[in-house]
Parts: sequence; structure tokens; C-alpha cells
Amino acid sequence: MAEAPGTDTGGVIRGRKSRGEGGAGARRGRRAAFLAGLLLLALAARAAPPSAAAWLAPLGLRDLKGAPVECRGRWLVVVFLGQDCPVSNASIPVLNHLAAEFGPQGFTFVGAYVDPTADLAALRSHAADYSLAFIAADDRPHRLARLAGATYTPEAVVFTAAGARVYDGRIDDRVGSLGASRPAATHQDLRDVLLALAAGRPGPFKGVTGYGCAIPEAVAP
Repeated sequence: MAEAPGTDTGGVIRGRKSRGEGGAGARRGRRAAFLAGLLLLALAARAAPPSAAAWLAPLGLRDLKGAPVECRGRWLVVVFLGQDCPVSNASIPVLNHLAAEFGPQGFTFVGAYVDPTADLAALRSHAADYSLAFIAADDRPHRLARLAGATYTPEAVVFTAAGARVYDGRIDDRVGSLGASRPAATHQDLRDVLLALAAGRPGPFKGVTGYGCAIPEAVAP
């Protein structure tokens, strides 16, 4: 008897077998590609740094108008301010210049007021009188000061957007360790750190403790 087209002597339909193997292989290939895509997404999620909201938002830090303080760049530069501290007040023009220079490069500047005995109206008046050119924040409960480990005004602390502290120290050496002031600073510590970060150096950077006024104890709620 003549053999039927497409069969062998064992009755296996050769054409259908070939097509079945090809379909299964394609399905396996699509599944493997899908699983590989899921793996890449999972790895990317693990590698992505946490957002600023993960560490900054829970502090409930607000500006003097009541709006939440956010890190809008790659770094957050916080300087703790005392409205009655002469060293703190003398630093504000320097900070205004730094904010103008480095703000466009991804640095968010925040001046955190920490005197728990001051009322909000007095702090707003101080910020206006000294023409603060950066965010003025209300840290009278010392939530940010405790997180940063700050002890004096005007202490400068720099965080990454993910919350890693990369610098803690003085703004410059215009006021020496004994309180004597120079006509101009000879070391611009904070500016040097910001330049290094902007150039791609990740830090952390060792800081020198500056001269200023002790942060008063927080008033218990």
C-alpha cells in the first residue's frame, strides 16, 4: 500500500510534529523574555535610591508660610539659623550668594530656624529683614536638628536627596574658634564641598566645627 503523504511508517505526521515543536519553542522564548524583563525591572527598583519623601516628609518640616519643605534637587543644604545670633545673621549674605550660585546646579537651600521661644511672626519678620533668598523653615520642634545632629547656629549640613549626610560643619572661617572675626574668610568650607559635589565627587566630606550660638533646648509639647 502506498504511504500517505506526510506520514512515516510509524504513522507520525511529520509536518504537524515540526509545526508543534516550532510553536512550543516560540512560546518558551516569549516566556523567557517576559521573565527576563520582570527581573530587570526588579533589579532597577532595588538599585533606585529612595526618594526625598522617604526621609524628609515624615519630619513634617514646613516653611514659614506653612507649606511642606521639599528637596527639589539632588542635594539638600540646611543651615540652622538663630534670629538673635550675630554669627548666624552675618552668614546670611554668604548663604544668599551660595544659593544663587548653586541652586541652579541641583542644590536646595533651607534655613532652619531653631529657637523654640520665638513666635512665627518674629521669624517671618527676621527672614524679610535679612532678605533670605532661600527657603526659611520652621524647625522650632528640632525634628530636623535632631536628625542632623546639629548643635549650633549657623551649622551647615548637606544631605543627598536620599537622605545621606555628606557634610556637617562650618560655612567658612570668617569667625574664628574664639569668636574673633576676620574681614573676609580664608577658607570657604561649604562652598568647597558644593563645588566637589557638583563636580561628581560623592563625599562624605569632613567638616570643621564652626563658631556660633548653641541651639537652645526644644520646649516639650
